[in-house]
Amino acid sequence: MALHNQVLLVISLSFLVFQFNIASPTPSPIGISYISSSPNGSPSPSPSSSLNLEMPNGNVQLGNKESVNNYVDSLMVTTVTKTEQFLNNVVEKRLIDPSADAFVKDCLLVCKEVYENAVDAMKKTMVDVDSGAYYSANVDLSALSTDLETCMDCVKEIYGDDQEFIKFDDWAGKITVDAMEKIVGFSS
Repeated sequence: MALHNQVLLVISLSFLVFQFNIASPTPSPIGISYISSSPNGSPSPSPSSSLNLEMPNGNVQLGNKESVNNYVDSLMVTTVTKTEQFLNNVVEKRLIDPSADAFVKDCLLVCKEVYENAVDAMKKTMVDVDSGAYYSANVDLSALSTDLETCMDCVKEIYGDDQEFIKFDDWAGKITVDAMEKIVGFSS
């Protein structure tokens, strides 16, 4: 039954990607500054560091296996690195903030688990694509999208419109859709 649901999710997402062209066709850099929780519990900007989240050049020859594999691998390597940086520089820093109450910490622990699982899914996607298992790669990316939504639901409940999480989530969502679009475009 779970496999059936995953298949339906993959088909639905693939349909949306191609019908509504969700992916951004042009690269757009998104600057993001790290924020921490202030004593009153609301996020406050920290000017000392920033993470530049850019969309890669999406030009890839969909009929060329090597081109698709190299593009998706490159995309996943970059995304793993950025996700690990976000996890370490944002989530972990907020977790050790003494002003964070139990609800905030629970939410951040959910996000930590989600991002760790996302990194694993991206690494598995690279292995799947390299071995030609495009369906499995698509399922991995679909699951990743659902996991990221879980974190954002929690963040919105705890922090409201936390721009740091929103910008990262938007970027990660676009990357995921871009990778799925390339995989589905090649494998169909």
